[in-house]
Amino acid sequence: MSTKAPRIEVKDLCVQFPERERLALDHLTARIEPGQTLAITGPSGCGKTTLLRTLAGFIPDMIHADVSGEIQVDDQLLAAIDLEQLAVAIGLVQQDPDAQVCTLRVHSEVAFGPENLCLPQSEVASRVADSLAALGLSHLTGRETTSLSGGEKQRLAVAAILAMHPSVILLDEPTAHLDPAGARDLFDLLNKLQQQTACTLVVVEHRLLPLRTLNPEIWIMDQGKLVERDATRIHEEVGSLARARASDHAIVSRGLGSQPDLRVEHVSFGFQQPLFEDLSFSLKPGMILGIIGPNGGGKTTLLRLMAELERPNEGTIVRSRELRVGMVFQHPHQQIFERTVHRDLEIEGPLDESTLCASLSSARLTGLAAAAPHSLSLGEQRRLTVLAALRGAPDLLLLDEPFIGQDRENVSWIVGQIEQARSRGAMICLVTHDIPMAAVLCDRLLYLGERVIFGPPDDVFSQLYEDDLGAFTPDFWDINQ
Repeated sequence: MSTKAPRIEVKDLCVQFPERERLALDHLTARIEPGQTLAITGPSGCGKTTLLRTLAGFIPDMIHADVSGEIQVDDQLLAAIDLEQLAVAIGLVQQDPDAQVCTLRVHSEVAFGPENLCLPQSEVASRVADSLAALGLSHLTGRETTSLSGGEKQRLAVAAILAMHPSVILLDEPTAHLDPAGARDLFDLLNKLQQQTACTLVVVEHRLLPLRTLNPEIWIMDQGKLVERDATRIHEEVGSLARARASDHAIVSRGLGSQPDLRVEHVSFGFQQPLFEDLSFSLKPGMILGIIGPNGGGKTTLLRLMAELERPNEGTIVRSRELRVGMVFQHPHQQIFERTVHRDLEIEGPLDESTLCASLSSARLTGLAAAAPHSLSLGEQRRLTVLAALRGAPDLLLLDEPFIGQDRENVSWIVGQIEQARSRGAMICLVTHDIPMAAVLCDRLLYLGERVIFGPPDDVFSQLYEDDLGAFTPDFWDINQ
């Protein structure tokens, strides 16, 4: 195969996973032209990830499924292409960066692919340095990959694929764990790369606003089918999506409890370097706290401290011993333990059939009770973990990026669950990069960055503007049109 971007033709492609009645891809036919920039969107579980994995050769070779139809890459059947050639031609940045990172050090992770191509060491070193620099990771080259934040791992996964110099780059929700400035920078980089190399870019995204710099054609999928192609939709509709999504569930502040049920007092914490120092704030019953800030700033770590999964280096976190805690982890696979969805939901105790069916239906997981949780899409897994976290009616609900992988309807469901928890007096801590949502949903915001800012949303955003940190304000994408 040549290094020039190939034409990819998908003909009558069907993919069906074990224990699933519905086809994941249903007689899909499409063509991706050399050098095309394409964005694929659609409801959670509609087949977007399955399409990328099939194009990259992961299905059925590494992920078992029944596949019919064919994919042609130029004049060759995808199934007949040597794996080494395919790895050079088509690179996939997976939806879950934890599923992609396979070495212990940042430098080793980016070098892994080029080394397996048996390139000269000088070429490997050059590719590693260039890729790390392009993703803003040069300062982390010696770090252990397990110590990285979700956003840092996501940038690392992109760097590892870019180091392979593929002519077709498939990216599955590459901004899911990135802060707003990081999302903008990533797509600026991809735009520059596409112009310089004429590579093909195929991006699966729910957050379409950052894609405007790429000027992509939009494909919309639903129930395994390609239902619409629209080259202009992003400019006409996407600009108002985030605002509409948040304003649909704008919450009128209710009376908050007078006594704090959780206090963070002069807490300092860090791994190889400090994340935050002398941090203090308190939560009251019925309060929603939004935690925002750049990747690697300590947002996930703070949730782990409040859940007592980590201990502060200094200071204390004061909470009642009787406080019931529910937590949704940043990566769903970290809290999925059982072989079926039904059994996973019963970890907190048995469920009768009617309650189980009602819960699954509310989360748009109908018919999946007997499915293996790890066979679900990332969005479906996340909704499963939200259901599991809410089963014990927690007094403290810790949510780490719960909106990732969700279409608008599923975001609405999650917001509804947050409202219900709040109405019964639960305290909610929400880590999110969805700043417009945080602006209308949260009573208080905590910004964790080079400095810490805590207060009502309007006050925090005003201070961020003054500090030239507009990327963490609701109108960032409007400013950067």
